[in-house]
Amino acid sequence: MAYQVSVFLENKIGHMERITAVLKAAGINILTMNLNHTTGGWGIVNLLVDQPELAYGQLSDAGISAALRRIVVLPMEDKPGSLDGLLRKIAGAGINFTTAYGRSGRGTAWFVVDTEDIPDAETILKSAGLEILPDETVYTLD
Repeated sequence: MAYQVSVFLENKIGHMERITAVLKAAGINILTMNLNHTTGGWGIVNLLVDQPELAYGQLSDAGISAALRRIVVLPMEDKPGSLDGLLRKIAGAGINFTTAYGRSGRGTAWFVVDTEDIPDAETILKSAGLEILPDETVYTLD
C-alpha cells in the first residue's frame, strides 16, 4: 500500500521551504504535491515522495507536524476524458474520497485517492476492474 505524507502548516512565507529543506537534506524526491488552504491561515500539503516513511520521520524529527496516510494510486491514459471515465468508475464502485490529486506527462497519467477506509476501497476498486499501482511503481513515477 502506498503512502503520502500530509503536513499541517501555517500559511506564512518560508514555511513551505522549511519542509522542502528537510526533504532535500534527506535526499527525498517529491513526485507530486497538493497544497490546500484551510481556515485561519493554515493549510495542508500532501506530498507523494519516493521515500514516505523516511520523509515522515525526518519531518517529525524537525518538529514539523506530519502524518503518514495510506493512499491508492490509479493509472489512467493521458488524453481528454480519461479523468472523467476514471471518476465515473470510482463513483460506480461507491467510493468517496476525501483528498485526490493527479499528475500527467509523457503519455501517462495517474490519480491519487485518499479515503477514510483505504483497505476496503482498494478491494472494492479492484473488484470494479480498476488497476491499482503497486508501491514500487508509485515511488518511481517520473
